[in-house]
Amino acid sequence: MSMATSSALNSINMGRSVAFVRALRNEARNSVFVKANSKSVPLVGFGEMLWKEYKTRTHERFSARRFTSRTQINSTTEEKSSEKETLEVAVPAKFKPYPFQYHQELTVKIESLTNLGFGISRVDLEQEIDENDNKIQRKWVIMLPNVVPGELVRIRIYRNYNSYSDADLIEVIEPSPDRIDPICPLAGICGGCQYQHITIDRQRKMKTVQVQELFEHVGGLKKEAFPSVLDTLGTDEVFGYRSKITPHYDAPLRSKRRKSPEEAAALAKKSYEIGPIGFKEKSSRRIVDVPFCHIATPAINDALEHIRNEKREEAKAGKLKKPTKGATLLLRDSDGMVETDPKSYVNATVGDLVFRFQAGNFFQNNPFMLTKMVDLVVTAATQKSPAGEDMTHLIDCYCGSGLFAIGSSSSFDVCVGIEVNDKAVEEARENAALNGIENCAFVSASAEAIFKSNNPVRVKTNKNDLKQVGSYEINDIETSEVLVGDFPRDTTVVVVDPPRKGCSEEFLEQLDEYKPQRVVYMSCDPATQARDAKFLVSYGYEVVSIQPFDLFPQTRHIECLAVFELNKNK
Repeated sequence: MSMATSSALNSINMGRSVAFVRALRNEARNSVFVKANSKSVPLVGFGEMLWKEYKTRTHERFSARRFTSRTQINSTTEEKSSEKETLEVAVPAKFKPYPFQYHQELTVKIESLTNLGFGISRVDLEQEIDENDNKIQRKWVIMLPNVVPGELVRIRIYRNYNSYSDADLIEVIEPSPDRIDPICPLAGICGGCQYQHITIDRQRKMKTVQVQELFEHVGGLKKEAFPSVLDTLGTDEVFGYRSKITPHYDAPLRSKRRKSPEEAAALAKKSYEIGPIGFKEKSSRRIVDVPFCHIATPAINDALEHIRNEKREEAKAGKLKKPTKGATLLLRDSDGMVETDPKSYVNATVGDLVFRFQAGNFFQNNPFMLTKMVDLVVTAATQKSPAGEDMTHLIDCYCGSGLFAIGSSSSFDVCVGIEVNDKAVEEARENAALNGIENCAFVSASAEAIFKSNNPVRVKTNKNDLKQVGSYEINDIETSEVLVGDFPRDTTVVVVDPPRKGCSEEFLEQLDEYKPQRVVYMSCDPATQARDAKFLVSYGYEVVSIQPFDLFPQTRHIECLAVFELNKNK
């Protein structure tokens, strides 16, 4: 055993994850192998001994009551392919042994990836006999991480569900031409990135295909009934782009380190030790220690080590606010300065506009892509109607800090935003004032309330085509109080940017009753967007365009813009 390996194994015992990562880098040559051109190539950079030890000592599958089972597995090298190696395997008490035994190994072909980034393989089970004595051939789904569609791989089963199984990747026998070596040594286990082992071009092509399939299958739309999904749009910044990360740590443990009398006297509170600080594993809820995040901005990584050390020292000194509970840390990069207090205010520049918001509030986390996204939303919203009319009014639902309403304001007579978060609404109003925007108003309420609201909003209006509740002279600026229900439907655009769960049925029903000419739908989950598209199409809207964004390269996440136009002839 090399010194690096010994150091890594000691690190596992002592919880020193940084040392473990360094040792893994040194031990990369002893990794799980990919066979390519008759040569063995490291797959992820985990020494086989380290990997087995890590899985044995830390994976949740081994935290259950244990009993032993003897399993025969093939040797991992070509020279010993005919030999058998007997290992003693700990089997979790709740493991279901059908249709595969614990740690049973299979060679399978990867067909596709799920929207969570896991590879899918389908294998034939043994033929079954039905009640009529007919033979039935069943296909069984197996899912595993770190693969590319088209690859032939060797896998090891670790969990059976009622309709599918989970497995670990052991060896890539026939690698995809799109497979590459990940930059991050933790890419094989950290759940923060799913696609570092895939070229960026293939990542974006897969995301395009995934959105297309979601609109067909989840949305129930026929392929010929809507335009093909556009190529996923990205930037050259595929690493070092993320301006916010939120590492976690589990509940600290009471410190068992022997202290000197002076130290013990100095500690007025109990001393604790924090374990890994990072992100969840791909295959469990355990946390992987992440001392450096390759997709975070350089400023965040410069601050990360200091913040991790500071938090550990606070635990040792008994200064944690909630010493017996886990916590989530915040690192938000604002113009090169990293903020860790969720309640502190930071700025973000989008084109010619400046947005001010609390560091812990929602705001898109890829500044390199953000301006392009806003520009495309504005372009979609401001296209002339099918009747050739200019769009004059915009309603921004789930508006947050006012990004799309304020970004579109120069192209509309009136913009109204609605947001359930009171603090975000306050920020949106301040951002409008900060940028000298006078034709935007913001309402604090759920999105469902906007269409039937009897509360007028006060805005500066350029045209007198609204039913005015009243008018005022404020600083020589004419303002009007108007009802959203009185907006002219033929020239009104509704922009929606809901959370991951999508729009509520109540909101969609009211949208149908309101019937604006256009709906511009930005989504962080194309699956729920496709589901909602099914409703919009049934209401008489047609899909005009679908544009995916690679907002978070190296990950499974997709941002998607879909534009719907009301067809009055239906």
